[in-house]
Amino acid sequence: MAHPKHAQVRQRYNYRCGYCGVSEVDTGGELTIDHFQPVSAGGDDRDDNLVYACIRCNQYKSNFFPSPNDLAHGWQVLHPRRDEISAYVREDQQTGALISLTESGRFHMALLQLNRPALVEHRVSQRLAALTAAKQRLLETENAQLRATSAAQETYIARLRQLLGF
Repeated sequence: MAHPKHAQVRQRYNYRCGYCGVSEVDTGGELTIDHFQPVSAGGDDRDDNLVYACIRCNQYKSNFFPSPNDLAHGWQVLHPRRDEISAYVREDQQTGALISLTESGRFHMALLQLNRPALVEHRVSQRLAALTAAKQRLLETENAQLRATSAAQETYIARLRQLLGF
């Protein structure tokens, strides 16, 4: 049975996993609702405690919630809407692998297994698709410019023929 706030959480996260970024289209179906602070650790159904998550991320995170000792070591899961993830983790644009910038980023990546092969391949595919789309836009612009140049040259040639009596 779906969570009562399933539709709102889906929309808030733009139909993507808050942890790894895969979309419903990528996975072929709706994702799950994760309690960022698990109910077993005192979490509730407040909007800011509900994260739209793919099944894998939800399973890997499980009921983890950091203890004060965990926090002292930087062992925490980053909240997708509260934490600026780019301060903790960055993507290597060449390989698609995530690189931790902090201990919290390393722990977050390790717990959620964010460099699992399928996710790395997904990031590379997404990057390739974006580059391909950008290249297509550039080629379309270049093509339009060449057509305009060709049309101008045709007009010029027609005018020259007129002037030369051809």
